[in-house]
Amino acid sequence: MNIETVNVSTELLNSSFCDKVFNGQIKEAMENSSLYIRQKLYEDGILRRLFESRTVTADELDPIVEPDGVSTDDMPSIICEIEPDASQATFVPFKGTGERRYFHGKRFRIPFAKIEAERITKSKFELMTIRMPITDWLKENQVKMIQEEEDSKFIDTLNEIVADNAAEQAVSVATSTAANTFKDAFAEGMKAMIRMRLPLGKVLMHKNTYIDSLKLKTEDIGFAPQEARFNRGVEGEETFLGLPVVTTIKDNLVKENEIFFFTQPEFFIKFFFLQDATLFMKTEADLIHFHTYESPGLGIGNTKGVVKVTLE
Repeated sequence: MNIETVNVSTELLNSSFCDKVFNGQIKEAMENSSLYIRQKLYEDGILRRLFESRTVTADELDPIVEPDGVSTDDMPSIICEIEPDASQATFVPFKGTGERRYFHGKRFRIPFAKIEAERITKSKFELMTIRMPITDWLKENQVKMIQEEEDSKFIDTLNEIVADNAAEQAVSVATSTAANTFKDAFAEGMKAMIRMRLPLGKVLMHKNTYIDSLKLKTEDIGFAPQEARFNRGVEGEETFLGLPVVTTIKDNLVKENEIFFFTQPEFFIKFFFLQDATLFMKTEADLIHFHTYESPGLGIGNTKGVVKVTLE
């Protein structure tokens, strides 16, 4: 059976995009581009690969009411239950949501923020000179800005939680050989989570740290896994010792000597969107103005749900 594939040139793809924008089909161009941006955020973002999100509706929002019963703040938020046996909860302070603070008791509030990429104006004639696919250009100029805000604020929150609860949630493993260090680090991270009586969830580490696991010997992991890893490396490997592994090359966020262990999402985190990443565009003569924005809300209902292992 022969399958015919059609190769669309970059020039034709970009020309089609411009034609839609400037010929009254801007809504279709926005929808298609928004879908592409969301797909890339879920493929490349740390936070979105670790935890699933849910889009909420207006009727799920809770007003902020002062002790006298008067509502003076229109910032959208949602109230969630603190996990049973959790010592405290907090939220991730995206832009415009105020400083991070801890909550005690039965409930905590998750404010929604607005994350916005840089507003860009380009001439139609300038767009014609772009030699990369317009979708790749959007990724460089819009996706990375949104992703950086999501991931950096999330990792900052994790590091603050671990620092405040170092006795239970910060684990140091002395470096020996790379293989032994990786094996010991994985075991110590799992044990620390179990000591807090929480189930094991996903693991986050730098990709180079995971590559060190290739130095494990056959007697450590068995012949079949060793043979499979010899043939393909760690690419396509979704679990290690039964735990889902998420890797990143963003060493500005996750260093090569750090491994984060998480409990199951239902014991740890609430991840919402009032609106997922959306590309807005408008035209004015030969100019096109566009930017990407979203409204996320991220709350950690149990600050015990993360363990950080540092290789020293």
